[in-house]
Amino acid sequence: MSFYETIDRITADAGIRVWAEDQGELLCRAVLATFSEITNIEEIEPIESRQIEVSSELPFLLADLINRALTVFESEGFVPCRCHVLELRDKYARLEFLGGFYDPSVHESKLLIKAATYHDLKVEKVGDRWVAQVIFDI
Repeated sequence: MSFYETIDRITADAGIRVWAEDQGELLCRAVLATFSEITNIEEIEPIESRQIEVSSELPFLLADLINRALTVFESEGFVPCRCHVLELRDKYARLEFLGGFYDPSVHESKLLIKAATYHDLKVEKVGDRWVAQVIFDI
């Protein structure tokens, strides 16, 4: 995926930097990039959908959204591979994720991400694009 990069300067944790044309696309891409660090999401069959909504201020809204998606992954094994913004306004986001279920006998296992942290968390507009940075607890 060419819309994000891993952050290598971190010793005990992992992180990503994501960019997009608008804020909604940035939120979607950040969640998908997170799950791309967990497994190869291109191998996930989009057979079901889940809606996730969060309410908080930026940049915390992004970490809260990722953490909610990680909770769904932990409880159901659901891995998102596509994303659509259903509603986005000040301090609120509702997104729909299409995806499937992680099977360790079929899908590649990469990082075990526990949570997105607030440490060094950034969501900002830089020039004509939005940029986010997220550090994970692994």
